[in-house]
Amino acid sequence: MAVRNRARTEEEFICLHNQALYDIFDLRAGMEFDDVFMDDAPLIVKPLNNGLTRLMNAVKSGQYEPGKEDRLDFLHVFKNTDQRVIPSWPAPKLIPNTHTEGYQGE
Repeated sequence: MAVRNRARTEEEFICLHNQALYDIFDLRAGMEFDDVFMDDAPLIVKPLNNGLTRLMNAVKSGQYEPGKEDRLDFLHVFKNTDQRVIPSWPAPKLIPNTHTEGYQGE
């Protein structure tokens, strides 16, 4: 069995986006109730939410093709962010890998 490092289909890619948006919602809620390690959280919530929403809209409208155009500019927010703020999300790895390399065959 091959290790999954990319979405297998467009439908799975959309599910990854939905999961990432849910995780962002969860992070936003965490900011309200827990201020430990949350200083950087406000810096990543809005750019991630906006970027993922733009990418998902492109996928759903048929304007998205893996590897074409730089649609992942919003992921730069991870570079200078305290990693303790970022939960163990699969989407920040699977989404860029899928964008760069295309869908992973089953």
